[in-house]
Amino acid sequence: MLTQDIREAELVLVGIGNEMQVRLHALKEIQNFAEKLSILEQRQDKEWLIPFLIRYYLKKEFHPEITEAYHKLKLLLEGKNYFIVSMSTDDLIRDAGFGENRVTLPCGTYELMQCMENCNGKLFSVDDAFWEKICGWIENKVSLEELEEPICPDCGAGLVMNQYGQQKYQEGGYLESWERYTKWLQGTVNRKLCILELGVGMEIPSVVRWPFEKICFYNQKSVFWRVHSSLYQLPEEIRMRGNAIKEDPLTFLKKQ
Repeated sequence: MLTQDIREAELVLVGIGNEMQVRLHALKEIQNFAEKLSILEQRQDKEWLIPFLIRYYLKKEFHPEITEAYHKLKLLLEGKNYFIVSMSTDDLIRDAGFGENRVTLPCGTYELMQCMENCNGKLFSVDDAFWEKICGWIENKVSLEELEEPICPDCGAGLVMNQYGQQKYQEGGYLESWERYTKWLQGTVNRKLCILELGVGMEIPSVVRWPFEKICFYNQKSVFWRVHSSLYQLPEEIRMRGNAIKEDPLTFLKKQ
């Protein structure tokens, strides 16, 4: 059982993938979101607003399934020496109560912006006054024409969300936490390690999926749990110490 493997482990490594993330189709089921998205998709000069629309509904709406899954995961990890590598960009993990120094988000966030040209290597917070205007438009208090695209103060290009997938992704937003992660990993050598992979597919396998398999292969004291609705298979080299679970990770965590 997973609970027993975590209990017996000295350290726990967790990888979180896209199956633990709020999906766009779920947001589209919210009536006001769908209406606003349609407006922006018809206005090429306002398409830059779409990520901010998504950000609003990630912050303002309650996403119970994912919130409950994080709560269950937090209970499983209570009292353990753990680290989480999350590929999710919906930022819900930030409010789940995990230790700030025990999570890294290599795929970025809706909390920071960058120059789309990455001309200066800088990251920018979302300005409060600017954000209030966007909220005002979504809440029908501000007209769409009042919203102006944020621009880079150095080159004048647009500012975009600091997320993997941008043509010139600025990695500086997560490097400090990634360094903490790599140092933490050094302490897992030849120790009882439980590796738990939740909903990690093949979108960017070099971040979680392949490194986690390698860690398990070299650490003979480790045990591996891979949970995914379809890509749950384990390579032959670690199968004897692995558990391949064909299940949605949100459903799986509910049972723990």
